[in-house]
Amino acid sequence: MAEVVPDLKVLDELHPVKELDREKRAGLAQRSQFADLRRGQRLDASQEHRWLIYLLEGSISLVDEGETRTVAAGSTRARQPLFSEGRFKEQAEALTGVRLLRVDRRVFEILQQQQSQSGYEVEDVELDDTEGALFAEVYEACASGKVDLPALPEIALKIQTAMKDPDVDIARLARIVGMDLAVTGGLIRAASSAAYGSGNPVKSVRDAIVRLGLTAARRLAITIAMQQVFQSKSPALRRRMQELGDRSVHVSVLSFVMARHCTGFDPEHALLAGLLHDVGSVPVLDYLGRNHPEISDGEIDAIVEKLRGVVGELVVGSWNLGPDISMVVRESGNWRRDQQRTGDYCDIVLVARLYHLNQAGSASEAPSYHEVPAFAKLGLVPPNEFGKLAIIEDAQDEMREMMTVIKGGG
Repeated sequence: MAEVVPDLKVLDELHPVKELDREKRAGLAQRSQFADLRRGQRLDASQEHRWLIYLLEGSISLVDEGETRTVAAGSTRARQPLFSEGRFKEQAEALTGVRLLRVDRRVFEILQQQQSQSGYEVEDVELDDTEGALFAEVYEACASGKVDLPALPEIALKIQTAMKDPDVDIARLARIVGMDLAVTGGLIRAASSAAYGSGNPVKSVRDAIVRLGLTAARRLAITIAMQQVFQSKSPALRRRMQELGDRSVHVSVLSFVMARHCTGFDPEHALLAGLLHDVGSVPVLDYLGRNHPEISDGEIDAIVEKLRGVVGELVVGSWNLGPDISMVVRESGNWRRDQQRTGDYCDIVLVARLYHLNQAGSASEAPSYHEVPAFAKLGLVPPNEFGKLAIIEDAQDEMREMMTVIKGGG
């Protein structure tokens, strides 16, 4: 696919992008791109959720719940996004050579929110004057793309690319993983642990992948690689970034254990979701460290709390990690979240966060278990008088093993 940054006028007739004022559309254009498809090429909504996609040239066949319709460039339908938000089963197939425009959905939502809240008062975000000024600055930097989003670690990108090939095999994944010593060591430790078998050691990364299975090995490898994200070049914020990384690993492992005891969840997917639930804090901390090294801890806390969800969605969206991870990043700070009857990965991470806060002596920052809908939806046994859950206490050895897998070490 050839990709080029579009001219501003391309966005002027597209709904709902045209609702933005000219300055914000210009900012959005910088985060958008053209994409060319050959006849017969397909797009799946589940893989394109981070984008608003518009048809500019040619025609496509759009399939939704068994119904098929043809969309031609220049039509009213073509000026609307091809895929509806939240409908991940839609598909599009190019009937001719086509040109599409991909508009970053989350950047658009940030700009739209910023426009609707222009002139907001500091009191609306519960910040004092200094914090409010900093918040406005960082918010604008996020919306305009001036905050540097962390790149997907190279080894994780290579694994993602390889796994898109339906013919990928254990030997190929082993060669890729072998390029990174930390990931190699982590997979061997995982496969040698009691969590994945008898505890008998394996000696090679290939044997580790055989024991773990291709899917579990891929997800574990990406999670281990993600440890590289929690770094800061700012001496002033290095300690805070280390604390963020440690906390994220702890929540990750708790999520893994709970997913193993709750029906219908993939433990490795929960592990990754837990690790990345607060990844939006990373670029915000980095920006503050580079631009405001004198900032106080209280100011940092206030700004990060307000922006981590918004920025986190931008990060995981740029990595194409899927709608489940995006939802976790967006909603894992909402204790009262109760959007569906059955539990999901966000519920797993919410309870893991709650457990971590309780056991870290920070229970005053969180509600009690019975006040959190996620706890009931997962069908967990109530905690004991000390606030501990039996499934976690019975898995302490497993947790220590998984902490070592992710963080490295002997």
